[in-house]
Amino acid sequence: MHATHQFFLSRRCIYILVLNSRSDEKAEYWLKHANSFGGSSPVLVVLNKIDENPGYDVNRKQLLEKYPQITGFYRLSCKNDEGIADFEKALQEQVARSDTRRTPFPKAWLAVKQHFSDMQADYIESEVFRQVCAENGVDKIFSQDVLLQFLHDLGVVINFRNLKNFDTQILNPLWLTNGVYRIINSPIVAGQKGLMHERDFDAVINDPHFNTTNTQEKPFRYPKNKLEYIVRVMQEFELCFPLENHSYVVPQLLPVDEPEFRFEGTVLHFVLRFPDFLPDSVFPRLMVKLNRFIDGDLRWRTGMVLHKPSVFNARARVRADREDKEIRIDLCGEEPRRFLSFIRETVREIAADFTKLDYDEMVPIPGAKKEFKRYSMLVAMEKAGKKDVFSEELEKDVSLASLLDGVEEPVMRDEIEQLPVQAFVSYSHKDLDYLEELRAALAPLIRLNKLKIWDDRDINAGEQWEKEIFRELEAADIVLCLVSSDFVASDFCWKKEFEAALKGHHKGTKTVIPIRLRQCDWDDLPIAKLQAAPSSNWINQSNDRDAAWTEVSKQLRPAMDKAKQRKKKLLEKQRKLR
Repeated sequence: MHATHQFFLSRRCIYILVLNSRSDEKAEYWLKHANSFGGSSPVLVVLNKIDENPGYDVNRKQLLEKYPQITGFYRLSCKNDEGIADFEKALQEQVARSDTRRTPFPKAWLAVKQHFSDMQADYIESEVFRQVCAENGVDKIFSQDVLLQFLHDLGVVINFRNLKNFDTQILNPLWLTNGVYRIINSPIVAGQKGLMHERDFDAVINDPHFNTTNTQEKPFRYPKNKLEYIVRVMQEFELCFPLENHSYVVPQLLPVDEPEFRFEGTVLHFVLRFPDFLPDSVFPRLMVKLNRFIDGDLRWRTGMVLHKPSVFNARARVRADREDKEIRIDLCGEEPRRFLSFIRETVREIAADFTKLDYDEMVPIPGAKKEFKRYSMLVAMEKAGKKDVFSEELEKDVSLASLLDGVEEPVMRDEIEQLPVQAFVSYSHKDLDYLEELRAALAPLIRLNKLKIWDDRDINAGEQWEKEIFRELEAADIVLCLVSSDFVASDFCWKKEFEAALKGHHKGTKTVIPIRLRQCDWDDLPIAKLQAAPSSNWINQSNDRDAAWTEVSKQLRPAMDKAKQRKKKLLEKQRKLR
C-alpha cells in the first residue's frame, strides 16, 4: 500500500510514529518515510504497550541526531491509559504551532468547513459545494475556489484539479483509498498479470469479498459512474498506466520473474544509488512515466525494457533492487547516452515530488569490475579544470572527459544549451485529450532540452486567471496553438491569445507554431500563413499518431534553438553590463 501514501503524507502534516513494544519495529524505516514526504514536519514517537514490555525503548540520542524533526518520545499504554495525557498535551502543542492552524480563517469559511466535516456522504459534486458555500455567505466564485483549495489542503474536501471533468470532490478519504486498495489487492488483476480491462472495473472494485473481510469497516459500494474516476486517480498519482485497448497496467501486480532479454553490441551501464531510502513507489511511478517507451510486454514488477526507435535509437533495461537500494540502467544502440539522459531526468522529476529524497548518480569506470564514481563529483572536477580522476581498482588515472562523455552528450553540460525555453499552449478545452498527447510527445524536449510547457491548468486556485494567462503569454518564447474548429470558434483563444501572440511573432520576440489537430476551414486565416506542424497532415487524420506527434516534436527544435540564441545574446549583454 506504500504507493498510496502520497495521497496524504506531505509537509503540512504532523507525524505520529507508533512503535509496538511487542514486535521488532523498524523505527528508521518509517522515519525515512516521514522525512521524504514531510521534510522538517514534526514527528512524535510513541512507544506503545509498555504495560506488556516495561523495558522497551529505542536509542533516542542516535535517532535525534539523524532525525532532528523528532519533537519527543512518549512511553504509553493504550490499554491502561498510562502516558496518554502527556502525549495528548504534546500533540495539542504541535497542532497549535502549525502554519495551517495559524492561518486566519473567515467565519463564513469556517461554517462551510464545519458543514462538510459533519456530512456523512462519501463524495459530492461541484454544484453541492457551491450551493453550501452560497448558503453560508461565500458567494463569489473566486472565493469558493480559494476555499476549496484550503479544504483540500486540510483533507476536508479532497479535490483533484486535473480530474475536474469527473465533477467529484471526496469527503471521506477512506472511500478513495478503499477503492485503490481493492485494485492493488485484486485477485482478478493479479491473475491477469497486472492487466485490468475497462470491462472488469465493476468486478474488481465492487468485488463482494472486500465487504466481508472486515466487518468493522463501512461496506463500500461504488456506483458505476465513479469506477473510472477511481482508476484515473491511480493514473494521476502514477500507480497505473493505460494501454490502447481500453485496459490499464498496474505495475505492482506485474509478474515477479524477469523475462529473457539479450543486449546487442556495446552496453552502457549507469546506477542510481539511494544511500538512505528507496521508497517503494519510485519504480512503479517511473514505469508509469515511461510506459509509452516499454518494448511490448517486456515489463515485470521490478524492471522493464524500453525501446522506441522513432524517438531514441537505443534500447534500455531499467531494474530496481530494493535490497541494495539501487536503480540500474543498461543501454545499447546508436544513441544510448541521449536515452540515458532522458531516463535520468524522469527520475529527477519523481524525486522532486518528495520533500527530501537523496540519491547519487554513479558512473562506472571502464575496465573496472565494481568501481563507480559519483557523477556530481566528476562534473565538479571538470569545472575546476581537472583532467583526470584516479581509479583505485585500475591503479591509474582515467580521463574525466572520457568518463562524462561516455554517459552523456557534452551538450547536456553546456550552460547555453541548457537554458530553459518557455512554451505557452493556447487551446480549446474541447481538445484536452490532444493536449495530453502533446505533452507526452514533447517529453524528450521537456527533459533533455529544458522545454517548459504552460497551459491554463497550471493556474493555482485563487489567482486571477486572465491576468495569469497574459503574464505567461508575455513571458513565453514559443506559443503553440492547437488548431481545430473549436479553437477558431473560441473568442478568447482566437481574438485574445492568438492576436497577442502574433504581435510578438512579428516583433521577433516569440515564435508562434500552429499544431494542426482537427481539420477545419482555416486556409484564409492569418494563422494558416505560419509554418504549421505536422506539415503533412492533421493529427486526427494520421494513420500513425505517434509518427505525427514525433514530427511535431522535431519541428519544434529549430524554434527552441532560435529562442536559446535570443537568451544567449541577452545573457551576454547582461554580463557585459556587470
